[in-house]
Amino acid sequence: MIMNKDLTIIFSSYQSQNLLKKFIKKFSKNFKIIIIENSLDFNIKKSLEKFKNVKVLIPNQNLGLARSYNLGIKNAKTKLVFLNNPDLDISLKSIKILIKCAKNIKNFGIISPTYKKEKVYKNYEIFSKKKISSFNKKFKKYDITEVDRIDNNFLINKNIINKISFDENFFLYFETIDFSQNIKKYEKKIFVLKKVKFHHIGSGSIPLKFKNLVEKTRAFHFNWSKFYFYRKNHSYFYAIRKILPNFVKSLKKIFIGCIKFNYFTIVIGLIELMGIFSAIFFVKSFYRPKN
Repeated sequence: MIMNKDLTIIFSSYQSQNLLKKFIKKFSKNFKIIIIENSLDFNIKKSLEKFKNVKVLIPNQNLGLARSYNLGIKNAKTKLVFLNNPDLDISLKSIKILIKCAKNIKNFGIISPTYKKEKVYKNYEIFSKKKISSFNKKFKKYDITEVDRIDNNFLINKNIINKISFDENFFLYFETIDFSQNIKKYEKKIFVLKKVKFHHIGSGSIPLKFKNLVEKTRAFHFNWSKFYFYRKNHSYFYAIRKILPNFVKSLKKIFIGCIKFNYFTIVIGLIELMGIFSAIFFVKSFYRPKN
């Protein structure tokens, strides 16, 4: 029987208590749950810690995803850790399958389920054909596949990854992909279970009153992180090439906003440019918009 000694589930959250409560009700009887609440709201901590096996950490500032995950992993007492976001929904059965596979695969760095709607988006990439390992026969029904890179919602073994951590220069976006790149550099393998699925709820994880905050945050950090990721893992000029389409989109957004007298669209375009130029000129990720 799988008990809470096997796994800790970690969330990075910002005012996502409604979705978290639904998740907690499904999982807290089976596993320990650590939530890093980046809104710094102690009322959320009080509300969620009423549930069994739930610990809410309130940092002294909004840490972003990379630092939140590092903090959660540090505080986890189990060797297996499942990193999740409040807007990613997965079943208890799927979590148990992941644990079962993790206990039977040696030297893995990451094991992950896959999106229900893979035609819309895949959370993994394969750059070259992989050798079929012996465990595939044993777990054939789960369609275990080795991949090169993965993004969000995955299980790790603290003992295997050792001192590999998330790059805290990222505040939001690309940190999980970067983490998987590091896993591969240390010759640890990444697997997905194509028959084990999760659902991405999307923007429903945050109350409507935070919509503008979310859009501003994304506008800066997606662009900053994209450039930083490609500069770090490839080269400066390769990153310039990759960020160029985003630069053009930002200019178009500002132009359309001016024509339509849409102030917020202009602001978003300007924030996107600020994220791009900050990264290009080696300025640290600094933008923390207020609601």
